[in-house]
Amino acid sequence: MELRRYLALLRRRWLLILLTVVIALAVGWSITPRTDTYTARSTLYIGSRTIESEQNDLSGDRALALDRLVVTFSVMIDSEPIAARAIDLTGEDVSAENLVGKTTTEPEPATQLLYIDVVDADPARAQALANGLADAFVEQVQDFEPGTAGGEGDVPVLPAYIFERARLPTVPESSGLVKNLLLAAVLGAGLAVAVTLLLDYLDISIRTPDDAERLIELPVLGVIPSLDVPAGPGGGRGR
Repeated sequence: MELRRYLALLRRRWLLILLTVVIALAVGWSITPRTDTYTARSTLYIGSRTIESEQNDLSGDRALALDRLVVTFSVMIDSEPIAARAIDLTGEDVSAENLVGKTTTEPEPATQLLYIDVVDADPARAQALANGLADAFVEQVQDFEPGTAGGEGDVPVLPAYIFERARLPTVPESSGLVKNLLLAAVLGAGLAVAVTLLLDYLDISIRTPDDAERLIELPVLGVIPSLDVPAGPGGGRGR
């Protein structure tokens, strides 16, 4: 009985539900970017030998110290000073603040690799900025973590190396339009149903015997039908 009543209630409010879903879809459409964007990724290798002499000072555990170093470097890369230096190296027409907003740094779990991702509508600019950030960081980080010179013929030990330079991205990132529209439709329908049930809860008018039984919690013993009295002579209603 309750299920039939709710279904009937939703049928009565179908226009409200439809309008709410349409508005939600319009909002989802408007907030979803429809311009193709490309992501370029450069990869850094964080040198572990640079912390061996400072192992006890950092954490007492070499692996934990290395994890902390990788996280620290990721925060430093995604900053305006490094972004400004990357812009100087690449000559790209973008502000440091804007580049920070385009950049994401992410360490690869259980490794010494650190990814630098740059998103841009121009794939070539995304590639240039990703490589520029890697170059700028490797250059600037030596002021904070200077490398150590090895013996004759040895390669100097640096805190970070460029493991892989960014390649030119060819496939645009998904805008997420379909996902956003589906989510908007579900949320819109849920909101419309909630409003419909709230309006029904606040409505105390009695339209059917079921409404009377639900409100007074007593069985209905009889119903007085509504009678249509035919019109009398001259157009007046009969008695």
